[in-house]
Amino acid sequence: MNVFYQWLYDHYAAPLFDDETFSLDYCLQKKEWFAYVQTLPKHERLLSLDLLNNMKACWGAQAFAYGLQAGLLLALEIPPDGIISPAAR
Repeated sequence: MNVFYQWLYDHYAAPLFDDETFSLDYCLQKKEWFAYVQTLPKHERLLSLDLLNNMKACWGAQAFAYGLQAGLLLALEIPPDGIISPAAR
């Protein structure tokens, strides 16, 4: 992924991920998952928490990058295949 997109995500999108911004269903599923994780042995608990946090960071940053690209395409009215110079047409 583009380093600049990762920086934008880390400084603008990631701080908005708090439980108040998500739906009630998400909050309930998260509580249920954390209750289940407490029943696991310590090693498996750490692995599952690491996996969850890694997936959230990777997928969140990737979705943010796609949204950023789509927003730029819409704002600048750039065709999906890129800018074509008049000489190339």
